[in-house]
Amino acid sequence: MEYAIEFHNVTFSYEDAPSPALADINLRIAPGETVLITGPSGAGKTTLAGCLIGLVPHFHEGRLEGEVKVLQRDIRRSRIGAMASRVGLVFQDPESQLVTASVLDEIAFGPENLGVPREEIGQRVSDAIKVARLEGYENREPINLSGGEQQATTIAAIYAMHPEIYVMDEPTSNLDPLGTKQVLSLIVEVAKKRGKTLVIVEHKLEEVLPLVDRVVVMDKGRIIRDGSVREVMAQGDIPGVFTRPPIIQVADWLGLDDLPLTADQIQPMIADRLTTISPAPALDPNHVTPAAEPVIEVSDVWYSYSQDTPALRGVNLTVRQGEFVAILGRNGSGKTTLARHLIGLNRPDRGSITVLGKPVAQASVIELAQRVGFCFQNPNHQMVSFYVKEELAFGMKVRNYSDEQIEQASREALAFVGMTEYIEAEVFSLGKGLAQRLALASVLTLQPDILIVDEPATGQDPHMAIEIFELIQQLNQGGKTVLLITHKFDLAARYALRAVVMNQGRVTYDGPFSGILPNQEFLHENSLDQPQITRLAAGLGSYGVPPWIVTADQMINKLDQAVRQQP
Repeated sequence: MEYAIEFHNVTFSYEDAPSPALADINLRIAPGETVLITGPSGAGKTTLAGCLIGLVPHFHEGRLEGEVKVLQRDIRRSRIGAMASRVGLVFQDPESQLVTASVLDEIAFGPENLGVPREEIGQRVSDAIKVARLEGYENREPINLSGGEQQATTIAAIYAMHPEIYVMDEPTSNLDPLGTKQVLSLIVEVAKKRGKTLVIVEHKLEEVLPLVDRVVVMDKGRIIRDGSVREVMAQGDIPGVFTRPPIIQVADWLGLDDLPLTADQIQPMIADRLTTISPAPALDPNHVTPAAEPVIEVSDVWYSYSQDTPALRGVNLTVRQGEFVAILGRNGSGKTTLARHLIGLNRPDRGSITVLGKPVAQASVIELAQRVGFCFQNPNHQMVSFYVKEELAFGMKVRNYSDEQIEQASREALAFVGMTEYIEAEVFSLGKGLAQRLALASVLTLQPDILIVDEPATGQDPHMAIEIFELIQQLNQGGKTVLLITHKFDLAARYALRAVVMNQGRVTYDGPFSGILPNQEFLHENSLDQPQITRLAAGLGSYGVPPWIVTADQMINKLDQAVRQQP
């Protein structure tokens, strides 16, 4: 049998790296197969994906042993340009893949270079724009788009090239929940219709597992599991490496032989085993907004990047001392734009903003940065130094901290984010997950009163994402006011005290998560999506299961009550 992808005893080490990025990889993928590659950050997934287009070994310096064949071609003997016409790779960092001045040109760039006839290019571009939900963005500059919009643009650009093999390296890390669901479904549908091979590198197991044929789990450069979805899920969790979605954890706890992947699949399996338990409270008792003095007041704020499309439309928002507020909504809804106003990077066309009792219009960016810490969605946008130690010290030196204060604050901040051993490391040698942590640490050295964090889970595996949310929760419990912009709806509902949903520059909801979690219609209108465990809770409401459940442990606790009460 001829395989689309073959790895034979492949080991690859980056130059000067202490250990191999890939170690003794043997993998065969058949034509038309849809494969998920998952595992913790640093497992070697991106390196493996880079082999498929020849970035390894032709671009990334290092030593490659063994053989990699893609479409029967040895990658050692194939140019990257030649491979790019047959293998479409969506990078983990979309910004590094953008090369033109408009979304339309970006999508047309690949087909044009492949010599596709003009009429067909037009049709491909039109189809790709619809797939990626980019209508109205055709003339926007990709470099000025949000991270999610950039990611959608790169997906559309690869889609328009009609490659033989699609390779998606975390293609939805910056997309909103509904966009994630739609884009993944469409990518898989197109690949299957065209009979193309699809390799997806992803952490979002809940969304991806129902769509793929096979799962490959990696850790420390090695393949540690490889099989059908149900085979791999049946083998259980691997602590610190691989955690199955909550629905499968619940099914496993119930002892179900056929492990379901969705709420619709599991509900009929368990409903007849339950009896009614005590009714759930109307609101989640753990998510109560504190009554305190306002520290942020946004009044009727309007803002436009251009005269045609306002980015903010009459936004009103009050945040009180000690709150933990999650700002949610689809890509391009105005979340980051609003956050930038709070630190003076944008100034409103109309309306007013007060932060910590002072109008933002009367404060400089430097003054605001002392009391309002801002972690950017792309951590590289706020890095100004070559070494971690220098990056941590930069803000403190500007404010004339002593050497002793800088040393102490730097070590405390690194210890808090779990990066003590990286104090002498080079900033740009860090992966995106560690860079996110460094950005947070550098902000914490200044001890801000308010912390604004934009998409902290981007580039983090599930365990790291939970760790970063727990770090932010600790800061909030220590007295800091937190505004968190995120697409991780399940984690936001688990940790934040309040949800603010934005859509087309407006606030469409402001209140507890329990007010929106059961409302699938509202969530859909705002490009959010119920976690599968919450959807199951909604289906079991008649048994007393509360509708705001977002974790397997919460569900198991409620089901345990119901199961024990059966005669």
